[in-house]
Amino acid sequence: MKTLVAINPNTSNKINYTHLGEINFGSISMELGIIDLPKPKFNIKEPKNYNFVLLKVHNLSCNYRDKSILLENFKKIKRLNYPYVPFGSEFCAEVIDIGENVTNFNIGDIVIPNCSYSNKGIPTNYASLGWLKLHEDTLIKKPVNINNNEAAGFSLGAQTACSMIRKSKILETGGVPLIFSSRSNTSLFLIEQLVKSGVTPICLSTSNWEPFEVQKLGSVIMQRLDKGDHSKTLKSIKKYNVTHVFDPFFDTNINFAMECLQVDGTYVTCGIRDQHPILSEQTPKESGPIIRSALTKCIFKNITFIGNCLGSR
Repeated sequence: MKTLVAINPNTSNKINYTHLGEINFGSISMELGIIDLPKPKFNIKEPKNYNFVLLKVHNLSCNYRDKSILLENFKKIKRLNYPYVPFGSEFCAEVIDIGENVTNFNIGDIVIPNCSYSNKGIPTNYASLGWLKLHEDTLIKKPVNINNNEAAGFSLGAQTACSMIRKSKILETGGVPLIFSSRSNTSLFLIEQLVKSGVTPICLSTSNWEPFEVQKLGSVIMQRLDKGDHSKTLKSIKKYNVTHVFDPFFDTNINFAMECLQVDGTYVTCGIRDQHPILSEQTPKESGPIIRSALTKCIFKNITFIGNCLGSR
């Protein structure tokens, strides 16, 4: 099977691979390539495989977390002289074989990760390997109403958004939600779930949206955030009396989010944008004062601060 990997430049002459190109992560340049891997052995009668499933990955997607993990693993393979490293945590795959005690799946089923947390969480960080052996509890069947490409980017966003909304209690108490970084994957899931629940979110973004894009989102209020001067945007947002903020990247947005929220509001975040120092070498210098300022506002405004990692099944 053809497998997508990052190539160790120190050992590239020792393996057969097809060069795809290079990508840059901050100051690090990384070569990507294709290698061929045979189907691994999988004895369904071995006790260690009783509840495991052998998968063949057909579709793959990556996120900010994957970039950070790939950077660390890339440093590791160079240190250990390993020729390559796969990457990626979201996928859509075909069940090739099942262990003797597997009851949830059959050969030929199409599955995606079950990123339920605080259970097992994300089942793999090496989805591009192509062949995966995973416990059946870490998988769910692909929803029938999405295609394989969509399914490969579904689990993390859908489960995380569902958990954030549930923790915020906005569906029980009502309120006015503001969604930051509204073009991000998680934010798009938040928008869709809120709209389908009858809630109209305010969607904040630094980029312009085409009319047909807004129409696809449904009943939303669009707000553009000027990267330089936030005062006009803040004045406009305050008219809506925002009660809840949903933020996928607290290291980028938290300070402005605290300014947007009403007293006694709720702030829910699920992650950070710059998850590795190499990706933004200025972040460690800037983040301290920004977070201090934001937490000061959080205290004075009596904000409920909720952290969320992944979500339930």
